[in-house]
Amino acid sequence: MKDRYHQTSQLSSASASPPVQQRPAISGISTSIHSKLQQLQQQQQQQQQRAPRRTPSQSSVNSTSIMRTEAQTPQVSSQSQPAHQATAPSLNQTGQVRCLQTLSQLLASGHDTSYDDVSKDSISALTLALNEQYVFSGSQRGQIYVWSRETFRLERVLYGHTAGCLALVLDDKRGVLFSGGGDGKVRAWDVQTLRCLYVVHAGVNSGAVLSLAYSHACDALVLGCQDTSIQVFDVANKDSVGREQRIKEMAARRSRFFDGSTDPIAVCASYMTSDSRPSSPADSAEPADEPAEEHYVVFESTITHYAHSGYVYSILLGNVVRNSREEEILFSAASDGDIKMWRISGTGLEEVGVLDRNTVSDSYGGGADDDMCIHSLALNDELLFAGLQSGGIEVWDLETMQRIRTLASNSSANVFSLVVHGHCLYSGASNGTIRAWSSDLQPLGWIAGGSDSVLALVAAADDDLLISGTDDGAIAFWDVSAIVASLGDPASGSARVSVISPHIYPKDSSEQQQFMSGPVPQRRRQRGRRMLQALDQWVRLKSVSGVPELQSECRRAARFLKDLMRQLGAADARLISSTPSSNPLVYGRFDASVAAANTQPLAERPTVFVYGHYDVMPAGDETQWRTRPFEMVGRDGYLYGRGVSDDKGPVLATLFAISELAKAGQLPMTVVFCIEGEEEHGSVGLHETMEEYRALFGVPRLILLSLSYWLGESTPCLTYGMRGSIRANLRIESTRKADVHAGVWGGAVNEPLTCLSHVLSRLADPSGRVLIPGFHDGVRAVSAKEEEAMHNLVHWITDKEARAPLVTRTVLSPMADAAAGFDAQKTQSQTTVVDRRAQADLYSQLMQRWRFPTLTVHHMDVSTVAARNNATLVPAAAQASLSVRVVPDQSIDDIAAKLRQHIES
Repeated sequence: MKDRYHQTSQLSSASASPPVQQRPAISGISTSIHSKLQQLQQQQQQQQQRAPRRTPSQSSVNSTSIMRTEAQTPQVSSQSQPAHQATAPSLNQTGQVRCLQTLSQLLASGHDTSYDDVSKDSISALTLALNEQYVFSGSQRGQIYVWSRETFRLERVLYGHTAGCLALVLDDKRGVLFSGGGDGKVRAWDVQTLRCLYVVHAGVNSGAVLSLAYSHACDALVLGCQDTSIQVFDVANKDSVGREQRIKEMAARRSRFFDGSTDPIAVCASYMTSDSRPSSPADSAEPADEPAEEHYVVFESTITHYAHSGYVYSILLGNVVRNSREEEILFSAASDGDIKMWRISGTGLEEVGVLDRNTVSDSYGGGADDDMCIHSLALNDELLFAGLQSGGIEVWDLETMQRIRTLASNSSANVFSLVVHGHCLYSGASNGTIRAWSSDLQPLGWIAGGSDSVLALVAAADDDLLISGTDDGAIAFWDVSAIVASLGDPASGSARVSVISPHIYPKDSSEQQQFMSGPVPQRRRQRGRRMLQALDQWVRLKSVSGVPELQSECRRAARFLKDLMRQLGAADARLISSTPSSNPLVYGRFDASVAAANTQPLAERPTVFVYGHYDVMPAGDETQWRTRPFEMVGRDGYLYGRGVSDDKGPVLATLFAISELAKAGQLPMTVVFCIEGEEEHGSVGLHETMEEYRALFGVPRLILLSLSYWLGESTPCLTYGMRGSIRANLRIESTRKADVHAGVWGGAVNEPLTCLSHVLSRLADPSGRVLIPGFHDGVRAVSAKEEEAMHNLVHWITDKEARAPLVTRTVLSPMADAAAGFDAQKTQSQTTVVDRRAQADLYSQLMQRWRFPTLTVHHMDVSTVAARNNATLVPAAAQASLSVRVVPDQSIDDIAAKLRQHIES
């Protein structure tokens, strides 16, 4: 027998299984056209046989041909399809996703369709970007292809990079496209004229520019480089350093990174001192482009060397709430497996945090080596997604800095690209598939993109259009409007719920003053309506704890409450957590109205501590509900909906009351809220989080639990004491490892289920009295004063609340059962006997519920599914879950020890 504990495992999500293709490992990294794909495949250290390659005619449309009304969906080689493919169709096969057009960089370059490995690998679509007019695709050879979004035709090919174009990013305000290449340069292009404006040269020995990000707030360009550095180029002040000084800086540089005969730095310097572009072996056969007007350099002062211990494959900018303040944060991920957070400043980068990827073991397969490399990042609604080499996608809550989930596919295909669009996450992998996930982190299915690696994804913000770029140079345009529409349909069960209505409480100070000065009845009605409006939205969030599929709903419920606290005037509101994979706690603080009461440090300040929870129990069989469980409905003066009474309604009632006291200047001391999300699941992580953040809660002078119940419907009930709880698991195993047949071994072997039943029968008698020796020694006798108080309470309930429907169905059910044996024609004396019996039953019920300790067996089970369903088997093991409720003067440690000793004896 062991103490019970709860462990929340990460979800291993799986939907329709996509085709898995085996690919060969590629040897070394080319120093001149160093691509992301080659480096990632080198790290796999496997030799696999590749499936037959498809030809461009199977999935590509010549950009110079007449545009078709609807292009053919890229086909997948039949040899790469799994056996169950027929029962697991892709989204494009079911019609939920349509391929509008497929273009080819290979055909646009004038190559023959029967290409070989060299020409094919050199034409890979490594990166994508788009604006309202064009789609830009960067190739392995360094060209940038410009496609029309309207006609799908190739408008132009941009030349300039002498190695692969690995990253693209747009400055929409200026109309500038930045491209990063394997030659260590960033080129800035005018998206209207499609001419190169200037070239930025990365620091000395930086190698390839693998990733780019542009900050509108700082007007700065960030470069993730092959030499493990992250570099910042100040776009706004790029001309603050004179041209002569830049030329001098470039002339002083000598690259030792490349082994080629051509010195890239010397080439860059010659660019700045001549009017024509020098030829080089890498691009001499390509059409010449007009030279850039200016060249700039990234100086040492803005370079963060050794930002990682591996190639910086992905960087991402996003606005994140930190310490109750929103700020722009740069995220970086590399082949070393680290995810770091940075703040951009005038002098470069300031590291502000690292996400600890070593706190949770992963459940989707793959060892630590497979999970080390991170290829891609995406951000949505304070969730950070990280695509792994092993095929998983980690989900990080940026408010609690915890990894809350890992999305897993059916294969170990590298996740090269991630993009969020229309409340969906899309991931592109090396097996040629694109997987789709809903905002609830549930798998929606997969898109068959072909047999080649999906290296890049981009989505149009103004259209339901997803664009993918693959290893064979194909650019596919996917219509995902059907997915977006289905997620927005309330009938689908995934209706989007706004975080909070903007008018739950007046924000403007004049409106608040008018509200507070209005008539008292009017203010009460308005407060009630606002509270009901908030409760209605909150109930719609299915915050069922312990169900991995609903973990994202729990997080949305937590964020809802946090945002509501801020809107109601909380001095601080945040999500906190110390246990990965558990739902966060919602912390809120309302300071005292008297300023003098807030002078002490928070850790030493007297506080009122309010506890509650936002998670709810499962709805069970929804056919037994008269209304939908997660939609609040008012009927006959009552509110119905999961969480209305346990515990979302009481939490909001307390929150609104404290807010009103604070706004009226009548809050005498600081009030702190601790609203957890795992109460219905054993309060996983509550103790650890409270220990880590105990300074936030001050020194509680009073603790209020907002989940206590009333005995009536008209008079509040103040609960001043509750029984403690011990939870335990009991497991009995046989010496054999497997189940055996009862017809062969019955009676000849020890049967764990029989032994378990015998042990459980010795814990309590049929009346419920616990039989553990010494169990009742610490229970004090019921005093005459206590007995009188309980009898008075019973009389009050029968006199004041006997007609209340909810009370009749719950608290007073024994009275109804007792009265059922008498008809209405009985005499007054017989009616009095009924009342006395019913009151005696109610007295006994309340004493058992409140006053005495109890032991409960919750369920029994056997070790295997076969033994559970087959009546002829003797199970190899059996287990039971039980709990003990203890009362004052009983020691939890003492009772736990006596329980263990009694079972083992």
